[in-house]
Amino acid sequence: MTKFMRSMVLAMAIVGFVGDIIVRPNVAMANDVDKILKAKEIVRNMVNYPDTLVFHEFSTKVNGNTVTLKFTCKNGFGVPETHTMDIKVN
Repeated sequence: MTKFMRSMVLAMAIVGFVGDIIVRPNVAMANDVDKILKAKEIVRNMVNYPDTLVFHEFSTKVNGNTVTLKFTCKNGFGVPETHTMDIKVN
């Protein structure tokens, strides 16, 4: 019975690993990189002080044509503000 339980746990771990790595990889594909660059350009054109703009790269996500970006920039008073935006790109 113990061997059966161990093999079931091992099988579930392998299935989870395959699902996370092969089916839904966290690596950006070439098409996703273009979408991210377009979204960053849109954000650069939106902010008042683009020279203070810093993107949080590890929070960037692509879902279809929607890119979620997290970034920090300074406002007119020089105070940094952090924003998370969903940007639709083609």
